[in-house]
Amino acid sequence: MADQHTDSGTYRAVALLRGINVGKGNRIAMADLRSVTEKAGCTAVATVLASGNVVVTDPRPPAELRQALESAYSAAFGYDAVVQVLTRDAVAAAVDAYPFETLDEHHDYLVFSDSEEVTARVLRDMTNAVRPGTTEIVAAGPGCVYWRVSRGDSLKSTAAKVTAAREHARHLTTRNLKTLHKILALG
Repeated sequence: MADQHTDSGTYRAVALLRGINVGKGNRIAMADLRSVTEKAGCTAVATVLASGNVVVTDPRPPAELRQALESAYSAAFGYDAVVQVLTRDAVAAAVDAYPFETLDEHHDYLVFSDSEEVTARVLRDMTNAVRPGTTEIVAAGPGCVYWRVSRGDSLKSTAAKVTAAREHARHLTTRNLKTLHKILALG
């Protein structure tokens, strides 16, 4: 699927911030996040929920946009910002390819990674961590790992601990499939 570029050379991008508005640390109001994102040069800025999901229009390649947003957020909010930037089309392709049946009392996640090496290691380690005979399951996706887990186990399953490992912090961010549908609905 080709990225949806406009006549002006811009495209829709999704910025996924890691580690904001979770617990007591890194509290950021969405109005402030939108304002800083606009000051970083993005247009048509919208946020989804309060967990660091930003949809923008911008002409810069994802890696350049990521660098600009991480610098802007770090300076404005006083923390070491980690942002995954993907084209809207890349997010849509990953969501459309979600391979698991959605089950009641379960969460469906996409664990996005900016490193093929980290993605492969996380997929291997999560696969090895899944307990046989459970409904928890993982699979490879395009630039992500798909993960279905029982509600209540999102933070405590052995597979969850793989995604939370310190060595992965700069490379991973996890989003619920329902949240990603809301992001994509913004266009």
